[in-house]
Amino acid sequence: MSRSLYIAFILVFSALELIAQEQTLLRINSKGKALEGVEVFLAENQSLNRTNVKGEVQLQLKGSSSVIWLYKQGFKYQADSIKAGEQKVIELISLETQLREVVITDFQSNASLGESVLNVRKVSLEQIEAQSAQNIEQALSHQAMLRSNRDNALNMNSMKIMGLGGENVKVLIDGVPMIGRMLGNLDLSEVSSNSIQGVEIIEGPMSVIYGSNALAGVINIITKTNLGDKKSLKLDTYVGGDGNYNAGLSYDQGIGKNGLSLSAGRNFFEGWNFGDRERGWTWLPKEQYYGNVKLSRQTRDWQVNLSSRLSHAFLLDRGIPMQPYGERAIDREFRRLRADQLLSAAYNPKGKFGARLMVHQNYFEQVKNTFARDLVELQQELTPVEADQDTQRFSAEGLKLITNYDYRKKTKFLLGFDANQERLRGPRITDGIQTNNELALYGSYEQRIRTTTWRLGVRQGLMNQEWAPVVFALQSRIPLSDNLILRASYGRAYRIASIKERYLDFVDSNHEVYGNSELEAEDGHSYQVKLTKIFKFGQIQNSIELAAFYNDINNKIELLTLTPVQAIYQNIGQFVSQGLNFGYHLTNDRLDLRADYNMIGIDFGNGLDYSNRVSSQLMFKLPKWKTNISVFGSAFLKQYVSFYSSETGEVERTPQETYGMVDAQISRKFFQKRLSMTIGARNILDVTQVIQNNIGGIHQSGSGTTFVSNGRNFFINASFNVFK
Repeated sequence: MSRSLYIAFILVFSALELIAQEQTLLRINSKGKALEGVEVFLAENQSLNRTNVKGEVQLQLKGSSSVIWLYKQGFKYQADSIKAGEQKVIELISLETQLREVVITDFQSNASLGESVLNVRKVSLEQIEAQSAQNIEQALSHQAMLRSNRDNALNMNSMKIMGLGGENVKVLIDGVPMIGRMLGNLDLSEVSSNSIQGVEIIEGPMSVIYGSNALAGVINIITKTNLGDKKSLKLDTYVGGDGNYNAGLSYDQGIGKNGLSLSAGRNFFEGWNFGDRERGWTWLPKEQYYGNVKLSRQTRDWQVNLSSRLSHAFLLDRGIPMQPYGERAIDREFRRLRADQLLSAAYNPKGKFGARLMVHQNYFEQVKNTFARDLVELQQELTPVEADQDTQRFSAEGLKLITNYDYRKKTKFLLGFDANQERLRGPRITDGIQTNNELALYGSYEQRIRTTTWRLGVRQGLMNQEWAPVVFALQSRIPLSDNLILRASYGRAYRIASIKERYLDFVDSNHEVYGNSELEAEDGHSYQVKLTKIFKFGQIQNSIELAAFYNDINNKIELLTLTPVQAIYQNIGQFVSQGLNFGYHLTNDRLDLRADYNMIGIDFGNGLDYSNRVSSQLMFKLPKWKTNISVFGSAFLKQYVSFYSSETGEVERTPQETYGMVDAQISRKFFQKRLSMTIGARNILDVTQVIQNNIGGIHQSGSGTTFVSNGRNFFINASFNVFK
């Protein structure tokens, strides 16, 4: 090739390359509008570029493609890639948009997370997946403001918010209360995460909207609603070294204005033993089958959902062989059936008026059978003692109608009506059946004055044909500056005794638990304040939170343990809890870090004792390798456990040993993100029991220890989506 021809070839090639470079165009929008001044860092040649008034920037690429980094104050830091000669449009997400995620539990005006006057925490689907949480119990295990305790005999969880738990924490699924409490507690492990979109936790009294037993707060479990044209068929499997084996199948189909969501599965736990037990388990084995269906339709003004949730669980409690020869043992079987039906209709036109109707029917049944088992002939028969057999049937029906009226842009009204009935049937209930009825009318007024929002709510209820005291709440959101928000609230606390607290008559060979028909309603006051600072440091979004609370409750209802087998519900007088939470949240496109320090003090009349907890979560993304790493941890520092002393006649406290729980996992996607594989470890520190100098009691050991986990275990979780 001649020298002149070679030079001509180089010039032509360079010209073509220059044309290709000039055709590489990037346009940045936000909410469909051009965004000027976005910094675009081109990784290929380490150059920094900025978008013009049209939101455009021309990039000079030498290679075929390059990674780009996008940054602008007030917007989410993002990374992407661009090919040479490509004309690409990227939508940049504002930090305000991130905070505009609607708080579903707040019926007032569908306010966003950043704008709501309520103190709300969200557990997102991303967080649930980062934990490989198989159920709601696991999803909430590292939430700072929640304290939980597991009842090993009944496989139930007691959840506490701000030091208040049991009947004072209302647990909802799509706004409908869960029923079937055993000694005031629910089994949240029965709510599979297979069909869950997220969880909202509202701290503080919510009695104005949700009734008497929302004194401590509300946990609202939100299920998935599929609308649009997306289709998904997903198979989930989980194998854990602790004996958990789960499999679930879900199908979602959106057809225009209609949506269908189906899910079904089996969860199995083979049981766990601490030490050398010849027969039986420390934690009972459990087998559960579940199935859920949800139909949705959305038009311009309406959204209607019809859902049905079914669950059946079986637990087995094997007894210790009888002396002297060990040829016989007493076994107990528990069967639980849960069925929840919900029809919800929301009318949301573009005008000032909106309405929401919710009609629900709930059923929960637990059947306990006690067998005398021949370990030689391998035969069994029901024991002849009538108290050894028990069936409890809970049922509830309810209607909630809420109307919203936006009188002006800054003035909003809410008016609501509730009608609820709950029944409990069983041989251990006085007269075999008891009922709680409630009719209530409530309203709230929200006013925005400049940038400050105030909300006043009032509720008047008719409980079991008796007028309840007026319940009211005052809440506010006060921006002290552009990125500094103060929330303050006061609420009247009120709760009537549950059916079991009044009418339980539970006597068998291991228990003597009595209700008390003379119980007075709990009544008191709750105060909260929360300060949130949001700021940008380089390419990282930060938020700092400082929150404090104070609760003062009269006639507190507690199950008082008299002996290791005897207990009775009583009003114990005044109860005070107070505490604070300090939290820090850091996030960018790859990293999500949260850390909280939480302190709660409880006083039953003879001084405050404080329990401390540190919680953290780290979620880290590696887009190049399609890999995510997450670590969740909680350190339970100084802790106190309360119990009733039959000798002194007072509620006393005992310290509990400090311990920590750490979980970690790594996940990667394959086959165009259809397959997700996760390996991880739970309870890396291998904590099983902690020292607790309690006196023993109903379903509690008097040995000075309590079990908190079944030890370190490793797991594999696989999810395959056919249509993704």
